[in-house]
Amino acid sequence: MKTISPQLIITALISVATMALVPVLVSSVAANEVTIGLVRVVIACLVLTPLLLWHKSFNRLTRNDWLFLLLIGMIFGLHWWTYFYAIKNSTPSLGALSLTTYGIHLVWINWLLSAQRPKLSDVFAVLLCFCGCIIVVPSADISNQITQAFLVGVFSGLLYALLPFLHKKVQHLPTTVRSWGQFSFAGLFFLFFWPQTDWQLSMNDWQLLLVLGVVSTLIAHTLWVKVSTELPSILVSAFYYLYIPIAMALSYCFLNEEMTAAKLLGAALIVASCLLGIIFPALRDNKNIEN
Repeated sequence: MKTISPQLIITALISVATMALVPVLVSSVAANEVTIGLVRVVIACLVLTPLLLWHKSFNRLTRNDWLFLLLIGMIFGLHWWTYFYAIKNSTPSLGALSLTTYGIHLVWINWLLSAQRPKLSDVFAVLLCFCGCIIVVPSADISNQITQAFLVGVFSGLLYALLPFLHKKVQHLPTTVRSWGQFSFAGLFFLFFWPQTDWQLSMNDWQLLLVLGVVSTLIAHTLWVKVSTELPSILVSAFYYLYIPIAMALSYCFLNEEMTAAKLLGAALIVASCLLGIIFPALRDNKNIEN
């Protein structure tokens, strides 16, 4: 069995912690969803584009590659917009929780693509996630703004779950090229909404956007690529779901967000359902391989 280095564990924790800053930063900055998205993708592209041009990475792309990168970027852009909307119109922790349902989306998308009958644990995971979502929203009334925002966040989780399947279609491309396509074409998505941008921001807002762009986009995503590549998939999933308690703790400490018993219980059910939906299939697959 391969030994996991302490440095890799620390890297995973740093990566998750920097990603968990996003809900708090998005909620704190005065900029709207389109402005936040544009700033983040511009910072990422300013770093990645010169590197790819230097290595002449674009010369090897086919028409099909460009089309898939365009699709990935558009879906990623819509994912970001809906995620930022969910955070700004509910609370940081509820926004983070709504996105976390992507693990359950992965389960049923896998059912459709693999045409396999769902296992009992898969069905239980979906029901558990559904119960958690009902518990965390303040009202079952769809007209409630926070409930609406949470549902938008769940849709954002669906978009996020689609991305790995799309990336597999162009997995022959280097990670840097796929990342560039994801960010650059997401920037094109946000440009469609340019009239909605608001650049009348304070110095504090610009500082928060800089942290979002550098720390929570470039650094966090780069570290996560390393971690998700070198750690076992089950451990990667477990580390990812530390995102929720860290995001909730940051929101409680810095924004004084109330953490009710219902919210904590619902969060526990959502995280448990997603871990159940990801880890159990992985354990089954390992057992089948060993047999």
